[in-house]
Amino acid sequence: MSNLIQKLKSKIDALLFWQTPIGEILNKIYDLRLFYKYSFKKEKFKSKNSHKAYLTKQYHIIEKGMALPNPRLGFGVAKIETLIKLSKSYLAQFPEDELTLAIKSCLKEYILFNKTNNVDITTPFYKNIENFIHGTDYSKNTGGVRNVSKLDLAKKTNIDYASFAKSRFSIRDFDKSDLKISQIIKAVDIAKHAPSVCNRQSWKANIYTEKKQILNLLKIQGGNNGFTESINKLIIVTTDTKSFTIMESNQVYIDGGIFSMSLILALHSLEIGACCLNTCFPFTKEKKVKSIGEIPENERLIMMIGIGNLKDNYKVAISSKKKIEEIIKIS
Repeated sequence: MSNLIQKLKSKIDALLFWQTPIGEILNKIYDLRLFYKYSFKKEKFKSKNSHKAYLTKQYHIIEKGMALPNPRLGFGVAKIETLIKLSKSYLAQFPEDELTLAIKSCLKEYILFNKTNNVDITTPFYKNIENFIHGTDYSKNTGGVRNVSKLDLAKKTNIDYASFAKSRFSIRDFDKSDLKISQIIKAVDIAKHAPSVCNRQSWKANIYTEKKQILNLLKIQGGNNGFTESINKLIIVTTDTKSFTIMESNQVYIDGGIFSMSLILALHSLEIGACCLNTCFPFTKEKKVKSIGEIPENERLIMMIGIGNLKDNYKVAISSKKKIEEIIKIS
């Protein structure tokens, strides 16, 4: 009995330690250590993922430029020259893929945009672009810009979104039936259209289906007491630090949070019950989650989402919201 009491005391002491300023500082040090270990610096890549993130960042700048109300003719010369140079470096190491095809598609449209506006495209700069994109199959236009009709958009958004959004609650009482993986994948496919910094899409949705593994992960999370056994599947949302660069350590969590909310709403649209479970725990627990969940060190935990099929009738917390006057500030 004395050994049990001692172990319990040690756990309580450890928990209290992580709630002290020193514990908070150690967590921040771990956070920054991982960020600087895996994030990339300009034109210096530690991995394929970092190289892809940089190229995505660069070509998206060109896309954004062409999407402006009045794009400046011949804009982005230095950025495009760097994009081509580093794209060639990427292709020297890896085969042609969707990213490089999107880059070439974007550059093709860039030339067309300038040509249409009577820019001289016989200069060495434009010849360099043409040489780079020559021989590419453009049957799929995956980079550049496209026109959107306001009328067409109105048809697609003709829903009562206010009622939809306000009908979402965290579910802690799921049906016992098995949730189909195909439905979860469908929700992720919807959620991936969430915005991200320079379209880098750094997020991952780790889906767990084995009950024992789910229970072990939920035990570490610790905030699911009373409905643990009810959870049918578990998603852990993470973001890849290899996709970020200097001054973007906070963006790891911003992008991950945006995707998480997009996923929650996508699950709701498919009538899948979901409960957000925070990952606000010490890095020692994060390491355990990564070990059990087979998550690489370079990925940071954003949240766990317990999911399952809905019962015909179920109870939810009222979760009263603040008055709008407490939220908005008009300047």
